[in-house]
Amino acid sequence: MLKTISTNFSFLRWIGVVIKEIHELRRDKISMAMVVITPLLQLTILGYAVNMDARNIPTALLNYDTEQLSQVFVSAAQNTGYFSMIPVESEIEARSAFVRGNVIFIITIPQDFTHKMLRGEKPQILIQGDAIDPLTIGNALSAVTKAARTMFQHDLPPSLRNELKPDDIELVIHRMFNPEGITQYNTIPGIIGSILSTTLVLMTALAITRERESGAIENLLISPLTSFEVITGKIIPYVLIGIFQSLLILLCAVYLFDIPLLGSVPLLFFVLFIYVFLCLSIGITISSLAQNQLQALQMSSFYFIPSVMLSGFISPFISMPLWAQWIGSCLPLTYFIRLTKGIMLKGYGFSDLLTDLLPLGLLTLIVVGIALKSFRKTLD
Repeated sequence: MLKTISTNFSFLRWIGVVIKEIHELRRDKISMAMVVITPLLQLTILGYAVNMDARNIPTALLNYDTEQLSQVFVSAAQNTGYFSMIPVESEIEARSAFVRGNVIFIITIPQDFTHKMLRGEKPQILIQGDAIDPLTIGNALSAVTKAARTMFQHDLPPSLRNELKPDDIELVIHRMFNPEGITQYNTIPGIIGSILSTTLVLMTALAITRERESGAIENLLISPLTSFEVITGKIIPYVLIGIFQSLLILLCAVYLFDIPLLGSVPLLFFVLFIYVFLCLSIGITISSLAQNQLQALQMSSFYFIPSVMLSGFISPFISMPLWAQWIGSCLPLTYFIRLTKGIMLKGYGFSDLLTDLLPLGLLTLIVVGIALKSFRKTLD
């Protein structure tokens, strides 16, 4: 006779299942660490690093006037808290820093600024700002405009306050690369990078971990294949998927969201290829460290969170504290966003992009080396 299974609830049986599950969780050290580290990481980044109001923005100052009134304007602009003035000697130097992204603004004060003001000729001050991220420069431009109207009341000597009026100066503002302040110009390049990293890293990490769990990887382990052959053979199909995905996203960006593509298409795909290969190498590394798919998923999310939040995608990179910028400088997405913006929106060439392309290439070599070393052909 078959023994009937009791359907009555037993507290002792139930508590036994609970205790068993607790022991299983205790043995999964990576999952338990993620339970603690992930919320702390999110709280730290969101609480301290993410800042939508950029302050102390690097600004190249071309001051051709050595008289008092130009210095009054510079002091008034710095006192707003939005500008960190960096004196430069020439337009070439200012333009070079602007191209590299070392400065967000270029402020040019003409040589006869003070004399024109005293003669009542309303001199002009040229302010050029990188408007790809409208939020970064919007508050700063509002602040400097207000400062220009009030500087005569607070910063000028008493003998000149009654002679000069707030409208005796004209600010000529050029919003470079995005004069209409379209938000998609700033967000779409970041979305491209985040989609590629999320899809490719997670897809690769889970695929290899799944093979290990199912035992399918044992066929490779007993073969004469080297680690390099295995890892590259597994990556190539995903590289093709990444390139197809990149092409699809770019077509949507250009034709659906009207994002301009001013630079070289081959150069853009060269950057995309490097980034795709890098993302897949990160996925390989995660799969080598994770014991199961749950751990691979947790470790992937641990990579995604700082990448999205500290790369300049969520908030302006320059508004983050120094420690957050250091972490962001080690993340591939930071350089990918800068490179895609430079190619698509600024039309920069290869030489203009070297300052961001070289770190991305170096990160690729480091991650590929780690992936090759961590991918073991023997079962533990």
